[in-house]
Amino acid sequence: MQLTMSCYSTFLHHIDPNQILTEAYRILRAGGRAGLIHWTYDPKTPRGPGMDIRPKPEEMINWALQAGFQLEKEEVIDLPPYHYGFVAYKR
Repeated sequence: MQLTMSCYSTFLHHIDPNQILTEAYRILRAGGRAGLIHWTYDPKTPRGPGMDIRPKPEEMINWALQAGFQLEKEEVIDLPPYHYGFVAYKR
């Protein structure tokens, strides 16, 4: 059985966001997937945290790759109206 998990807007609440993804990678079985979702990096977004603490999509992708994840697709998934995300998996 594949384990699937989601991480929703948690990265800005941790001093070392990569630790979150490293732990997620550790607990997933091979073939497990993680849906990584965060606030859009756009100052016109009427809600959400300040721009100074929102991770850019490129940062989240780099954190996931550093933790050992592979990406299903290289492009970020637009999740209107205020979020983006991508799917990472453990080989």
